[in-house]
Amino acid sequence: MDERRGLLKFLNPSAEPIRILIVESPSYVEEIRALMPNAFIRVVDPEHVNQFERGSFDLIVAEDAFTLAHEPYDLLRDLGQALTDIGTLITQYENIRFVGVLEQLRIGFYPERRRRLYAKPEVVRLLNDALFKEIAFAPDNVSTVDIDDWINFGFDNFSDDLKVKTWLVKAGRSKAEVAALKQCFTPSIRAELSRLIHRIEYDIDREENFDRLFELCRREAIFDDYLRDFILSTVAHRSRLKIFRAAASERGLELDFD
Repeated sequence: MDERRGLLKFLNPSAEPIRILIVESPSYVEEIRALMPNAFIRVVDPEHVNQFERGSFDLIVAEDAFTLAHEPYDLLRDLGQALTDIGTLITQYENIRFVGVLEQLRIGFYPERRRRLYAKPEVVRLLNDALFKEIAFAPDNVSTVDIDDWINFGFDNFSDDLKVKTWLVKAGRSKAEVAALKQCFTPSIRAELSRLIHRIEYDIDREENFDRLFELCRREAIFDDYLRDFILSTVAHRSRLKIFRAAASERGLELDFD
């Protein structure tokens, strides 16, 4: 049984030299080090997040990015910029729709002053505005209290939301399928692939750029399935895919875009 607490539930053991930034949660360091013994770990206060260059970290753990930040969007934007283009942020938020909060409001009592509470749509909007692409939620601190009265009042209980005090959040800078593509080759190779594919798509020196594209694939051992998926993720006009299929066929390659 997995006994990992809170945000650590999102992490898997790894021997890779992952670059990790922990924002104002030093209590996680020891447990993360046990899961990822070769990781490079930095711990900073939220106001120092913007000191790092773009793409400095593969993973950011920021437990209170939503609940304590004075301007959550500004912090999320800085966190996103500190991540690589396939990096991941893990954080959490306290649910304003939790039945315990609703019960307090019903009797006119609301003790929270410093901490902010959110509903899921607002969290999604903030992360989207900060250019995060892949967002996943996991419940934490789930109550067993009876919520029938609140449902009868007209409150929707999607994903058992009324029973969840805290939602854990995992947000990626790229969609999962795109991140998988980006992990295979270096940024410079991916940039060259993208440049050649766009030039071919817009009919700029098409034959010359096809030759360069397939030579790049040969030189860097870019396999056919990777090239197909990269073309699919890059080409904006799906009607142009037949151009790539025909050119590949002339060179003895099979690119199936169906």
